Amino acid sequence: MMTPAQADRDREKARLTRIAMIADRCNGDNWEIDADGKQRHVVATRSTGDRVILCTIYEDALPDEVDLISGALSDAILFLSLRRRAIAALKNGQSVPLDSQQHYQLRDGDFAANAAMLCAEPLFHRFLERRDQTRAIHNKDHADTVLKKLLGITSKTQLNREERAQTAFIDLRTDFEIWAKRVST
Repeated sequence: MMTPAQADRDREKARLTRIAMIADRCNGDNWEIDADGKQRHVVATRSTGDRVILCTIYEDALPDEVDLISGALSDAILFLSLRRRAIAALKNGQSVPLDSQQHYQLRDGDFAANAAMLCAEPLFHRFLERRDQTRAIHNKDHADTVLKKLLGITSKTQLNREERAQTAFIDLRTDFEIWAKRVST
């Protein structure tokens, strides 16, 4: 007799298999946002070159909802890739480190200067507004303040001296780069 927990795991496994099969069939496809007046559409450019509207997003949709919908394919592929790597690591007898167990080392580079350059970019302002929804960001000084708040730092020089701050900045910058690709295509 199957326990409820085992039945739940079997259902989850079946859903993961289904999502993996769909992602495999969509290999080479690209989803992007296309604006048409007050409506936005998620448009798929298929590996065959065909472009089709998958869904229409109306003006009442929140930015996070738009990001979630438009990034669904790339996010599913990312999660499946992480799952495959974790399975491979477990099969090879390696432990899969949790975030709290990971040990980072300071990287070379002037991350403070990189952060300052990002704070001057209007697109980065839009990204920060989605992360900290206190109010609109109109200048680099306000962007600088919001960035420090999000990273839990008081000075950008900490990005060059402290592992935690540097790792948080690298993660935020990576999120920005992914988000920027989505909104600019």
